[in-house]
Amino acid sequence: MNHLFRHVQWILKGVKVFSLVGKSGTGKSFRAKLIADKYGIELLIDDGLLIKGKKIIAGKSAKKEPTYLGAIKTALFDDKSHRESVINKLKEIKFKRILIIGTSERMTHKIAARLDLPQISKIIQIEEIATEEEISTA
Repeated sequence: MNHLFRHVQWILKGVKVFSLVGKSGTGKSFRAKLIADKYGIELLIDDGLLIKGKKIIAGKSAKKEPTYLGAIKTALFDDKSHRESVINKLKEIKFKRILIIGTSERMTHKIAARLDLPQISKIIQIEEIATEEEISTA
């Protein structure tokens, strides 16, 4: 019941969730700033981290995991203490818009659900904001 209550709280506060999706190494993190500026997004979820501006404010980096499976689990907030620390930080901060970065729509939906955030209202594919050349250069 606690999960549902937190989910409804975000909706009542007017929180909108955006998602940026693209394969690994396509420059999503690099382009996230442009999307944040365009849509007035205050917070990012990227590779297990909660980021505000250029500062990591909660979470742990999937990039520091020694195994591929460990990195995926971290990025998906599989660990309860990791997940709860980010949820608690989200509750402390006033924000209206958050961007979840992931390698698939399914992944970003899973992250939103695990962090008790509302359903994603806008999904942006990396191909919509970067040319093939830019993606391959990334």
